[in-house]
Amino acid sequence: MKILKKIEDVKGFTTGSTVAIGNFDGVHLGHRRIIANAKKLAYPNRVGIITFEPHPRDYFVKNSKPFKLIENKEKYSLLEELGLDFAIELEFNHQLENYSPEQFISIILAKKLEIRNVMVGQDFRFGHKRSGDFKKLKELGKTHGLNAYAVELFSKEKQTISSTRIRTALEHGKTQEAKDMLGYWHKIYGQVTRGDRRGRELGYPTANIALKGVLIPKHGIYSCLIKVLSGKFTGLYQGAASIGTKPTFGEHEANLEVHIFNFSHEIYGQEVAISLLNFQRPEEKFESIESLIEQMKLDCEQARSYLSSISLSA
Repeated sequence: MKILKKIEDVKGFTTGSTVAIGNFDGVHLGHRRIIANAKKLAYPNRVGIITFEPHPRDYFVKNSKPFKLIENKEKYSLLEELGLDFAIELEFNHQLENYSPEQFISIILAKKLEIRNVMVGQDFRFGHKRSGDFKKLKELGKTHGLNAYAVELFSKEKQTISSTRIRTALEHGKTQEAKDMLGYWHKIYGQVTRGDRRGRELGYPTANIALKGVLIPKHGIYSCLIKVLSGKFTGLYQGAASIGTKPTFGEHEANLEVHIFNFSHEIYGQEVAISLLNFQRPEEKFESIESLIEQMKLDCEQARSYLSSISLSA
């Protein structure tokens, strides 16, 4: 998949192609439905997506709390797996913010990219102050030689699929609900860093992953899978994860710690992906180290029991 970050460099690459437009955060089942329809429509011509950087939410709300489900690297990796030919990353700036719906279509889609077909979600909004909707897209598209199509984004339960609803589910520890919309267990990607090694001292060594730039799910303990993506010990392992600030030991910046079952190797510096499967309990402060250790034992037993009861895949 070709990633095009400067619209001036496209030079006819997208002429006559079909695009899906959106932020594609999480590349959830709704996004996949839009892309699948775009691919059918495009054949045998090229198909791709148009997305925005920075995310409009970051643009309008400076220094906002991290909300993305995944970083761009993982997003583009997931999109490439769907068989796209290209991804256009439009810079969301003052000029783009102030484009009217007509300007966005005539200048960006028709003139610069020479797009033939556009596929969006039924709730698609675009242009200055989100003044354009699908009806406007279809109407203006005809004027500029574009065909516009929309896809309804509903789950099997007829619930709307959206990145916003997925974020809300994760913030409440509802991992299964998030999975039903994502199509996979929510993953946190990162590099294993050296922590305070307190887990090792307590008999439960952990892999530590910083939580930066992405949404932080509900603090607490989770049954999880950890996929080691680099180094000598690549593979899929089971474990128990803790997300939080370690209140028993004072206030810390929120991070993710994973105790990997039946694993004693050092994987500092390696890239990993942690899938959160089941929220077990909220984070809490313990009055003694002994009571913490006893609870950690129970947490791991619960995680093992849950993981042994389901069909596992990352």
